[in-house]
Amino acid sequence: MRKFRWLTLLVFLSFFSSAFAQFGIRGGLNMANEIKSFSSEDIAAGFSTGNLTGYHLGVVYELMPKKSGMGAEFGLLITQKGCTFTDSTSVLDVVKTGYEEINYLELPVSLRYHLKLGFAGIYGHLGMYAGYAIKGTTVNETDNTTQDMTFDNVVDHIDYGLQFGAGVELFNKVQLGLNYSYGLKNSSIGTPINNVTDAIQNKVFSVNLTYLF
Repeated sequence: MRKFRWLTLLVFLSFFSSAFAQFGIRGGLNMANEIKSFSSEDIAAGFSTGNLTGYHLGVVYELMPKKSGMGAEFGLLITQKGCTFTDSTSVLDVVKTGYEEINYLELPVSLRYHLKLGFAGIYGHLGMYAGYAIKGTTVNETDNTTQDMTFDNVVDHIDYGLQFGAGVELFNKVQLGLNYSYGLKNSSIGTPINNVTDAIQNKVFSVNLTYLF
């Protein structure tokens, strides 16, 4: 058992000693949507969501072995998710429109493959993310009202899912990338009303710019 631990430690240290690590700053735009489904057909027909334009900003850490194109990336981001909505189920013949914004503290972890092409390069990545909602707002544009979101009985703080993407890199410094994240968790924790339940999953397409130091 002790020999196995030492062997694991040696492999771990060997990987890091032969790796090229870089910190970076990342920012970009999100096209987010909360895919909502209901157990009632009438409510499902009267409620629809659309894309919400948001942002993400944070830092990344890339670890790429010098003799291989395969590596890893870790991040810490503030990312905005949510959706626009149209709701005709609340009051008969009255349609409400608005949007939801939820700011998450998010930790993405990905495997990356990087292919150099002279001063430029291309890369792809596949991984997972975990997020924690720190603030949410619902804006009703019909009534011109704004309400802070209650996480205790409406939406869960926790979100997690899969992510993948690709991009181009210039001079080992600047990256322009595309990313898509698919939420695996049902974020709805609302109490069923009249036996009607709902489910919420986050879907986000983003464009980002990264500068590596």
